[in-house]
Amino acid sequence: MRNPSCMSRYGLAAVAVCFLLVGALADPASGQTPEGRVTAAGSEDSVEELFKDFLHYAVIGNFSLADARAQQLLTHPELDPEELLDVSTRHKTSIDTLLNIIANSSIADSARKVLDVIDEGEARRRRDPARIRVNIQRLGGHPQMVDIAIRNLVRSGEYAVPHLVQTLLDSAQRELWTRVINALPRLGKSAVNPMVIALNVSNEDVRQNLIKAIGEYGYAQAVPYLKKLTVTDGVSQETKNTAGAAIARIATLAGRGVTGQPGDLFTGLGEQYYNEDDAVRVNPTLDTANVWYWDGAAEELRATVVATKIFGSVMAMRCAEEALNYRSDDERAISLWLAANIRREARLGMNIESGDPGETGEADATRPTPFPRALYFTQAAGPRYAHLVLSRAVSENDSAVALGAIAALRVTAGETSLVGSEDFKQPLAQSLRFPDTVVRIKAALALGAALPRTAFEDSQFVVPVLATTITTKGRTQLLVVDPDEQNRNRVVAALRGEGREVIGSAQFFEGLDRARTEFESLAGVFLATDLDEPDLATAVRQLRQEFLFAKSPLVILTKRTQSQSAGDLAQRDRFAVAVRATAEQGDLNGALDQVGKQTDQTAIDDDLAATLALEAAEVLRGIAVDGRAIYDVSLATASLISALSSESEELQTTVADVLSLIASSEAQRAIAHVALDSGSSDSLRVSVFASTSRSAKMHGSMLDEGQISRLVEIAHHDENLVIRTAASQTLGAVNLATSKASTIIRSYYGG
Repeated sequence: MRNPSCMSRYGLAAVAVCFLLVGALADPASGQTPEGRVTAAGSEDSVEELFKDFLHYAVIGNFSLADARAQQLLTHPELDPEELLDVSTRHKTSIDTLLNIIANSSIADSARKVLDVIDEGEARRRRDPARIRVNIQRLGGHPQMVDIAIRNLVRSGEYAVPHLVQTLLDSAQRELWTRVINALPRLGKSAVNPMVIALNVSNEDVRQNLIKAIGEYGYAQAVPYLKKLTVTDGVSQETKNTAGAAIARIATLAGRGVTGQPGDLFTGLGEQYYNEDDAVRVNPTLDTANVWYWDGAAEELRATVVATKIFGSVMAMRCAEEALNYRSDDERAISLWLAANIRREARLGMNIESGDPGETGEADATRPTPFPRALYFTQAAGPRYAHLVLSRAVSENDSAVALGAIAALRVTAGETSLVGSEDFKQPLAQSLRFPDTVVRIKAALALGAALPRTAFEDSQFVVPVLATTITTKGRTQLLVVDPDEQNRNRVVAALRGEGREVIGSAQFFEGLDRARTEFESLAGVFLATDLDEPDLATAVRQLRQEFLFAKSPLVILTKRTQSQSAGDLAQRDRFAVAVRATAEQGDLNGALDQVGKQTDQTAIDDDLAATLALEAAEVLRGIAVDGRAIYDVSLATASLISALSSESEELQTTVADVLSLIASSEAQRAIAHVALDSGSSDSLRVSVFASTSRSAKMHGSMLDEGQISRLVEIAHHDENLVIRTAASQTLGAVNLATSKASTIIRSYYGG
């Protein structure tokens, strides 16, 4: 599908231009506009009439009627994608109009579906094998026919390559060889990927013609494959020379030389695929892409279709594998493969922290079945490579890859492998500043559990991150900054509810300060374009400079006359989107969801929050029990006390254990309060009485007089003997004065 965002920069101005197109959508034969047959529209209308009606009514703003026409079009019994493609081609402005409807109207979904049908028609025509073979045969015709055939083959691009190669391998079609050889260099960039794989052909003459064509394309992504030929045993010297000449030709056409050994070149190309550089990525608006393979037995090219979102990862892994054939211990290639595999798995919807071989995500036909999980490979590679993968993730703010690397480190690495002065060990500590809450938490859990004896850079963040984790809830926390009080209150009200917490502020710095102190993380920031002191651009820069907010989804509330600046800013910031300041609840939520997906941050729901809180409490308990680690658990006292009111009894008992190990009257009194509270469950009270006893034995009694009186009363009179016994243990531990202990003993005097 085409990407409508590429048109959004034209904004409402483009919609205004569309009004000028209405005349072009009228029936050219009758001169009528669609209103002339509004009552007649129905199943008897043709595909072309419905298409024109849809565009016309959308352009004049009659969205309900336009949507009705779209639904009739999409369900028309004679709807054919290739026919609709022809219709859209006849009406030259139709695609631009569709893109503007998608970007600027309430019927975007219908317009998007219509555009999908057109795209499908174009895709079918490009890849139709019968059409491609007909065009290859037309290469043997007169010059005008040849010219048309080549244009059609160029349009087919990569899909034409297997058929052209087979023609060159078929002696029965010898009369077409010269024409095919002349056509090959015309195919362009889309043909590069299958062409470089076709270099595996065993026929030397065919291979040399492919090499020459690749040289004329002038794309550097082919160089590693050509360089590979120059050093491969069994390849003729003539072919090696031809490959060398093609490399020189590419350098000339590209305006730059590409040098190095094949392994390094393949790793460099893999990095381009991993980074999804424009030079090598496939059309991102299409849902699928082809990964090409050579079938040596059949001597033919075959395509494996993958989701476009994993194409770069798959190709990066493939290039890394090629590089490792030249040097098996190439650290750069190994870490690239591991990172690409984690990213591939994440984009297929799998839990990259899990090694469960039974979990399946979306299909990836490039992997054999069964294929181990990404965690298996990263664990097996060892801590050094997991650190290298994490380093890549930290530098690129890639949440998924970071979580995959940290998961492997937590399983395989001890203190000496996790922290140290070596450069490759620094990324884990740097992850404590990662702009994704879950990554920061996972890094703190790993570093905390390692119990290091020596301080390291940013080690002071470990306990605070763990402390915050204990009180984290599955809440969506949002900030709205708009000087217009009425609109600000309206937006805040529209966003509240369903577990959301929203801070509204007229001033940017005031709102950000409140978010820092009141929120664990920001799931979204809404900034109005008319901010002052600072202005919008300065506010966004400030936001992105802080690691806590570097990837926070940003929705720009666009005021009248400021749509151009808002659009420009949204284009510069890949985690931002612009909407009208007066947008209703649905559009506000839609914008937030859209930009939220772009950040790839892990959402924290109630279940994940509970799991992380318990893990953090257990790590803090381990630190406190160890007593020799560099961390100061007392920094978490306030959060631990707050967690005593959790709905999870398991978390309550765990934090009570941790608090019992902290020499603090505040900590001891907090756990005693839970134990003395008759509203707590019996099991919780028994456990927390034990924690209170431990605290008293380790640090002495720090209970206040009221708590001591309550303790004596429970130990003396409580009807529940289990509770009374637990209280008596605590009573002994606090080492009461003899007179109070005597009171209990004498109460059982029988005379």
